[in-house]
Amino acid sequence: MTLDNGVTVGAQVELEAEEDDDQIDNVYAFFKGGFGDFRIGALDGAAGTMYMLPPGSTANFGPYSPNTIGAVLSPGFFDPELSLALQDAVMKLVYFSPEWNGFSFGLSYTPNDDEKTQSGTDAVASSFHPDRSTGSANHNVAIGLHYDYSGDGWGFSLGGAGYWEGDVEGTSANDAEQAAYNLGANVAIGNLELGVASTYLDDFNGPGQHGLLLGAGFAYTIDAWTIGGGYAYFGTEQAGFSDENLLQRAGLDVSYAMATGIDLDAGIFYTWNESADDAGDSADEYDAFEISIGSSLTF
Repeated sequence: MTLDNGVTVGAQVELEAEEDDDQIDNVYAFFKGGFGDFRIGALDGAAGTMYMLPPGSTANFGPYSPNTIGAVLSPGFFDPELSLALQDAVMKLVYFSPEWNGFSFGLSYTPNDDEKTQSGTDAVASSFHPDRSTGSANHNVAIGLHYDYSGDGWGFSLGGAGYWEGDVEGTSANDAEQAAYNLGANVAIGNLELGVASTYLDDFNGPGQHGLLLGAGFAYTIDAWTIGGGYAYFGTEQAGFSDENLLQRAGLDVSYAMATGIDLDAGIFYTWNESADDAGDSADEYDAFEISIGSSLTF
């Protein structure tokens, strides 16, 4: 609804299929106008919305952060917010700026990364911090920055995001305040798009044990067809080991736009993992080969 002063006020509720314990995803109210877009509710924050990914994925499949994956393991943690939060789309305050000459930013504040529902032990309506379980983080903040330029037949996008935990509940030395940082750049030349991105996870496996993701990919569009692919690397440090856990994934995919909002897509991917110091666990020497076929509908 648009008010007399030009401000648009509304609410959005997103439903997820086949999710028994989390049927509702993002649900929030918003106020939008020349000042930007202010949102309050259970939703993705600035870092979870504005982080950068390389090109090379379809609506369903991809070498990094895909919606659907046939492998047990995947280096899909490029989202600096989701990789650290205990729950997806928790209660928060979010602000997205207007775009000024290609530049835009976002800010968000999360009171507690366990606060999402209106009932049960994790009830946001009961108090400001209803969940005080060990490991939950309070007063988390996030930022996202973008710059987009479009020239004559070419363009580029630069961006980054950061997510910082505040006070973490618990007295254990393993309950460190974590942080995550994302940077990326994509370049489009005609029908070809190339890009790289990286996400650094501070204290991901505990104090002093960090994680690093790297990804590179491409996408080429020919009429209704888009051909893409890429490679992703995820290295994590582990206490007591001299080398890293190393997870890698590469693949190619193709998408065909049948009509507006209706796409068919397919992909072929290979994923492989090596545990630190060849540790004797189930993930060591894991590999998976997959062929995927699907479709997406948007409206």
